Amino acid sequence: MKPSIQEIIRQVEEFTTRLVEDEGFELWGAHLLTEARRWVLRVTLECENGISLDDCTRVHRQLSDLLDVHDLIPWRYTLEVSSPGINRPLLRPSHYQRSLGQPIRLQAKVPQNERRVFAGSLCEVEENGVSLVDDEVGKVHIAWEDIASAHVDLPLPFPSKDRQKKKRKSPKA
Repeated sequence: MKPSIQEIIRQVEEFTTRLVEDEGFELWGAHLLTEARRWVLRVTLECENGISLDDCTRVHRQLSDLLDVHDLIPWRYTLEVSSPGINRPLLRPSHYQRSLGQPIRLQAKVPQNERRVFAGSLCEVEENGVSLVDDEVGKVHIAWEDIASAHVDLPLPFPSKDRQKKKRKSPKA
C-alpha cells in the first residue's frame, strides 16, 4: 500500500529539517504536487541572511541523495529547492509571528464582513488566530481554522513611467 501524500510530506519534512538545520537554514515548507502530469517536490528554505543559488544547489544535491537512499516517494518526481520569495506564503504560526507589522493578503475559508479576502497590516498573532487591519474594513480577527491561505504582500518596485518611456526610445545612429 502506497503512503498518503500527507505521510510522504511529513517524512520529507522530518529528513529535510535535520539536513537544512545542519546547514544553518530553516525549512519554510515542503509541497508535493502534480504539474503538467508530473510530480514535483518543492522545498523552500529560509535564512536570516537570505538564501543564495549556491545554498539551494548544495541543499538540493544533499537532499536528492538522502531521498534516493530512503526512497520516501514511490514514484518519479522532480525536486526543486528555493527560497520562499519576497511575498512568501505564511504556513505556520511562526511565519505569521515573523511577519508582524508587514502587509499580508489572507483568504478565509468562511466569509467575515461579507468578504473572504483581506489585505492589510498583520497586527496580532494569538493562540486562537491572527488579526490584521484591512485597508477597507478595519481590524479583522481570523481564527487559525478559518484561514485558507495567506502570504506576505509587499509592493514590488516598478520603474517609473518616465524611465520606461526613456528605455523604449532607441537612439538613432
